[in-house]
Amino acid sequence: MGIYQINSSNAAAVAELMAAIKPDWWDFEGASQQLLEVSALAKLVGWYMGEPTAPKGWILCAEYEGYSYLSIECLGYDDNGSFAMEGQLEPLLRQAEAHAREKGFRNLKYVISSPGLSCHGRPLANYADELRALASHGRAHFDYFVDYGFTPAGLIPNCYGIHCHGIIMIKPLV
Repeated sequence: MGIYQINSSNAAAVAELMAAIKPDWWDFEGASQQLLEVSALAKLVGWYMGEPTAPKGWILCAEYEGYSYLSIECLGYDDNGSFAMEGQLEPLLRQAEAHAREKGFRNLKYVISSPGLSCHGRPLANYADELRALASHGRAHFDYFVDYGFTPAGLIPNCYGIHCHGIIMIKPLV
């Protein structure tokens, strides 16, 4: 049995399989769309603040309708020439949250890198224990998002490099 990459010439056969074995999740058209159209999985939406032709900060998000959440993909603010990702962006965070609520999403998601956190710079052990013991060592960005209502909900080991982990942060909207 071989392994083949899904592409436009064979996606119809895979879509037929998906619809045949799990029709309560996919019909042929929906399966085809999911296999071939990246926008069917996530749609990008974003905002910036500043002047119309002079942005000072931005937030880019991805809508995951199937999972009912809005994911913050990247954000930043020009704080007099310094890159910032905390309170200066709160108007944009509020805009993203309002958008998510308007779409009926139940959660906001954001992944924060581990520098300045207790899990950084070493291999991760038991993930549940790591999350319970997770502590900030003065990491303003992490502390801000926790104060804003996000909770650490998971870990992505080594996603930013060896022993530089991703912390999945979730803010419930319901």
